[in-house]
Amino acid sequence: MTQAIDHAYFTRKMFLKSVLPAPLAAIGLALAEMGDTILVGHAIGMDGLAAIGFVSPLFLVASFFLFGLSMGGAIVYSNLMHTGEKEKALGVFNFFLRLSALIGFGIAAGGIFCQEELLHFLGTDPEDGIVYEMTRSYLFYILLGIPFEILMEVFCSYLRNDDADAFSIAIQTASGVGNLILSALLLFFFDWGVAGCSFGFFFSNFMAALAAFAYILLRSDGELALCRKTITLREAAKPLRLGFSTSSEYVFDAIFTLVFIHMLADMAGTDGVAVFNVIENMALLFVFLFEFIGKTSQPLFSTFFAECNFAELRRVFRYALAYSLLMGVLATALVTLCPQILNLLFGLEDVEDVSKVYYAARVFCVGTIFMGICLLLQNYTQSEEDEKSAFLVVFLRRLGTGIPLAFLLQPYGFYALWMVYPLAELLTLLTTFLYRRRRGAKESIDPSRVYAASFLGRVEDVDAELDKLDAFAASRGADKRQRYTLRLIVEEVCGFMADANRSHHAPASALAHPCASAERTERGSGELILTQLTLIAKDGGEFQLHLRNNGEEADPFEISRKHLESLSQPAKAEDFQSVLLQVAKTRARQFLYRNYHGFNTMTITI
Repeated sequence: MTQAIDHAYFTRKMFLKSVLPAPLAAIGLALAEMGDTILVGHAIGMDGLAAIGFVSPLFLVASFFLFGLSMGGAIVYSNLMHTGEKEKALGVFNFFLRLSALIGFGIAAGGIFCQEELLHFLGTDPEDGIVYEMTRSYLFYILLGIPFEILMEVFCSYLRNDDADAFSIAIQTASGVGNLILSALLLFFFDWGVAGCSFGFFFSNFMAALAAFAYILLRSDGELALCRKTITLREAAKPLRLGFSTSSEYVFDAIFTLVFIHMLADMAGTDGVAVFNVIENMALLFVFLFEFIGKTSQPLFSTFFAECNFAELRRVFRYALAYSLLMGVLATALVTLCPQILNLLFGLEDVEDVSKVYYAARVFCVGTIFMGICLLLQNYTQSEEDEKSAFLVVFLRRLGTGIPLAFLLQPYGFYALWMVYPLAELLTLLTTFLYRRRRGAKESIDPSRVYAASFLGRVEDVDAELDKLDAFAASRGADKRQRYTLRLIVEEVCGFMADANRSHHAPASALAHPCASAERTERGSGELILTQLTLIAKDGGEFQLHLRNNGEEADPFEISRKHLESLSQPAKAEDFQSVLLQVAKTRARQFLYRNYHGFNTMTITI
């Protein structure tokens, strides 16, 4: 019976491994971010909330640098790794690691040494009495924690692009939950006051950054490494633009928040502002949820974009889109049917008319369906290195549509004003769609210059694929030497992986048979290897080959090299497969192997 080819196999497996657990980390981090508001509100009351409120602009500044310094560089790192430029990719990582430390510790030092001036700038002074003292004590540990929060996010962003998704998610989840637990202990049992919450922020981020740093140093199977050589400031311009094109949303959020609060205060007084505080905390939860789906999908977007495998790139986007829509629909249903959950989460005893909160929450949740798509588009376009489209989404959501809609709906009263949330997300989505449709999707190369296929390891399937590959290369101007090298690499790698899989032993044992290539025709049992192949005809006559298979973890070229070194000279001449693999490697201009998301992944430039 003929075994069917599962073209979605690799994409589906990588998505389930990387993206499916993302909401767990998102909820943990969001609750940690909301934790100070929840804990202090119940333990101290309005004075404590006011102290946290005064410091909130500092979190927006930190978030601006947090994502600006982490995302753009991580995307460029991923694209460089997938094109085989490992040295330059590591230069990107080390540049942004140093820049993040410089900016983070610069913010902390500046804030600590100019604390009085900073408190005044944030809007509080000694005349505020106890609120001023609380703000001061809360601010100190927040300043100490900011550099470690930035470093943690930088480490985690690059680890996600280095096949360490599980560790990255675990670190961020542990940081968020640890922050919440430590803050609660210090606040309720050790009488630290608001300083207990900020110390929890500092300590959890410090430990998370330290753990990520140690993991990179001690990890044996990763590509990330610390080195002296970095890219230049000029070379960093592109990843800086990519990163800050979306992190600017935190500046736009601050402007939108100020405008919306003033409108609600005029309409409904402090009750209106209280409702807004609940909705913005809900927004934080959903932003974390959708951002984590987008950010954990980003390494997959970058992988297939760098490989020019546009079919699989779109498949990942469809998976992430369906997941985001599911989360949005479930959230809307939950809040619509059980709005009382907000009482448990936020404590709404002091809100005079709780029905206003329920109404605003329901309207907001309708908008989360469109919010999820917008935030996914933001990460998708960023992965394509399309900073203009990414910035368009960021600008429209709050500043470009949110504020104009607020002024437009303000005359119609309190209830109409909340329609800003779903309408702004919907208009952002429609505008981005029209812009992308008019301009066209950004593709790194003409799709006609790309050959992509998936095939099983049967001899007849490999032979048929070799003929198609050869015909494509010939049609794109490959000379005889390039065509021979392409056939040699694909045939020998497929044969090596089939031998290793069939033997059920270490791959080197398969090489003990000197005529492995000749024996392929005798294979008829064992699980077949699935291979995904992408060949790109680049400008200048170069061809870039991407191979991915689901065989046992093994670098065929490195294992064959070591095996040949262990043999005597006469035996070397008889080990055809090892010799041919080494011949193929010497004919390649650039070669990179790594086990990525559990699959053997090779990039070869000819």
